Parts: sequence; C-alpha cells; structure tokens
Amino acid sequence: MLDAIEIHVAGGNGGHGVVSYHREKFVPEGGPDGGDGGRGGRVYVRAVDDVYTLEQYRSKKRFKAGNGGNGGPNLRTGAHGADLYLEVPAGTVIYDVETDDLIADLVQPGDEVLVAHGGRGGWGNKRFATSTNQTPSFSQKGHEGEELDLRLDLRLLADVGLIGLPNAGKSTFLAAVSNAKPKIAAYPFTTLEPMLGVVNVAWDRFTLADLPGLVEGASEGYGLGFEFLKHIRRCRVLLHVVDSTSPDPVTDYELIEGELRAYDPKLDEVVRVVAVTKSDIDEEQAKASASALAAHVGAPVRVVSAEFQQGTEELCAELMRLVHVERARGAAEPAGELPVLRPQSQERFSVYREGPGRFIVEGHRVVTFVEMMDTEMVGASDEVIRRLDRWGVTRALRREGARPGDTVVFGETEIVWEG
Repeated sequence: MLDAIEIHVAGGNGGHGVVSYHREKFVPEGGPDGGDGGRGGRVYVRAVDDVYTLEQYRSKKRFKAGNGGNGGPNLRTGAHGADLYLEVPAGTVIYDVETDDLIADLVQPGDEVLVAHGGRGGWGNKRFATSTNQTPSFSQKGHEGEELDLRLDLRLLADVGLIGLPNAGKSTFLAAVSNAKPKIAAYPFTTLEPMLGVVNVAWDRFTLADLPGLVEGASEGYGLGFEFLKHIRRCRVLLHVVDSTSPDPVTDYELIEGELRAYDPKLDEVVRVVAVTKSDIDEEQAKASASALAAHVGAPVRVVSAEFQQGTEELCAELMRLVHVERARGAAEPAGELPVLRPQSQERFSVYREGPGRFIVEGHRVVTFVEMMDTEMVGASDEVIRRLDRWGVTRALRREGARPGDTVVFGETEIVWEG
C-alpha cells in the first residue's frame, strides 16, 4: 500500500485576449471589441471514502488543469479551463516540496483544497480603450498557471489499528477476519506497508489496519520508525496483539507501549483491546500469557487463534462496539499540525538592484501585468510604461538608480529600461 508520493501539479494557462474592431454595415467606426481570454483551470485535491491508497499516483505524477480559451470578436470571452480534481484517501496530508510547508490535512471524505491556481485570461483590446487611445491595437497574452511539487503523505484513517511485535500474528488475524490478503510468513517477519481490510460484524462493519511491526527504538526512527507511528495517530481503537508463545509476553507488550508513549504521550488516550494470539499452538500457555497480561494491564485479555477462527468473532464484536462509541465521541480527529497563516505584505511591489545595470521588480499585480503584455504589438510597450508610471514603479526604479539602457526584470520577462 503506497502511503507517500511526490507529484507535480499545474494550473491551466489563461487564454489570450484578442485584437478586434467592430465591423457592421452602417457602423463605420464601431471601435474595438476584442474579448478577454478565459482563465485557466484550477487544481484541487479532494478526500474520498472509496480510495485507500496513493497507488494511482505511482505511474503518473504530472497533472495539469485545462487551458482557458482565447477571446473572440464582439466582446466574446474565452471559455474557462476545466478544473482538475485529484482524489486521495481521507487522512492525506499535503506539503509543498520546495518549502516543506503544510498546505492541508484532508481528514474527512469531502474535504478539498485548491493547490494550484489557473492563469488569468489576457485582456482584449477593448479593455485598453481610453479617451486618448480609442482604438488600441494590442491585447494581453494569457498568464501561465501556477505550478508546484506536492508531497502526499497518507496517515491512514482506520477504525481499528493492529499493533504488536513482528510475527505477533497481526497479518494472520487481518486475513482471517477480512478479505485482505497480507503476506504471511512462518518466520519473524515485519509488514513493510500498511494493509487495510473491512471487517463485517452482523449488519455493520469497521476498517481494520495491519500496521508495520515496531522494533525497539522506533520512536527515534529505528526500523520503520515514523513510517509506522504516523498511522497510529489516526486510529479510533488499537488492538494490541501479543504472541502467546513468547517467553515474556508482558515485556513484549511494554516494548510496544513504551515506543508509543515516547512518540506521542497522547496515544495513551486511545482505547486499547489486548489479545494473545496463536492459542492453537499451546492452549495452556496462551491462557497463562493472558492471565499475566490481564494482571499487568488491569483489564481482561482475550485469547484467540486466527488460524482456526477461535475467539475471533467475539473479539470483532467487541471492537465493533468500541468503534461505535469512539465514532460518536469523535475520536481519531487529529489535532496534528496546523497551517501557519503568514500575513502578506501590504506593499504592492518592491524594487531592488541585483547587479550593475540590472534591477528586479517584485509584486504580483505588476509582474503579472508585464508578463502578459505582448510588447511586439504596436502600442503595447507604451501601455506598459504608462501603467508603471501610474503605479509608482518608475519612481521607485529611479530611486534605486536605474538608468536608460538598464535591464529590469519582471518575473519571467526582461525589458530594457527607457527611463
């Protein structure tokens, strides 16, 4: 089960604005009527309840929303690009790969987040018509959509999580009570990836996750370490299974519980059910192990044999009852990490010198406008200069020492400064 992957997403490009003039019989001077381009499609990530793995992103890792349509004459606006929705399992956490910032934690089915904006559609020449320039002969290009790399990290949302040492019988139990097909071995073996199964109890059901086996030091990253522990926080109930053939079942139990406490003390609050497995090997030893554990934990301990389906039905019924209680209580809704909302600067733009004769202008409004202007069109350069002067960019460049002939950079666009 794939539970971590990196993908690349891109919003659609905006459509181009168009240069057009109204042409109609008996209307010799209809003026400009070029329409705007449509905006590019956006990319959303949405949590759904019928997907349990990120496997669908193993082979395809690049996703792009639809491009906006170009504008047309008679003030026709281009169509907006189609939005793209990427479906992930509930419990997926999304990070920006470049900054490692948390973007969203999609806990519940239906939760969704916008991860990449589409590019703005370019203006048609009608938008630039003024009293002093009544027939502009230029328009804007569509802006490119936002692109970024995302890390999808699935923290499994399961009603019941199976914990225990490697070879404690977790995979065998999962296979016995659900239709999951985990790898089962007769030698000490640890599950390398989480396995999820659905357990039917009468007319109801719950999800059961066989989580990778812990080793000593897992809370410090040893073995599968955090790859295991991150899933524990999302379980409503924990079923701790102990091998009844172990010479010291209490020590085995405490090794796992100690790692959980070291990783997150709040895990002590998660409801536990304890069971000893493999009772078919030596029933008397299984009962002795259960008694020792019951005295240690101060609660009844169940004895089961998944191999021969002994005690499993009663154990699943108890788990179903506890799941109902925890669902009603709202358990397993993680506090987790929360996005840090940083106030954006109120300054519209900033100007700084990058080197001799080279200046950088930053600011979304200014940079986007210049990038979208096709300066090869007649009059487009004059419009850029007029806007920069009106917005105060010209004054700021002069303060920084810009002179005619210097290079001024606006995002992906470079222009030769004419002063």
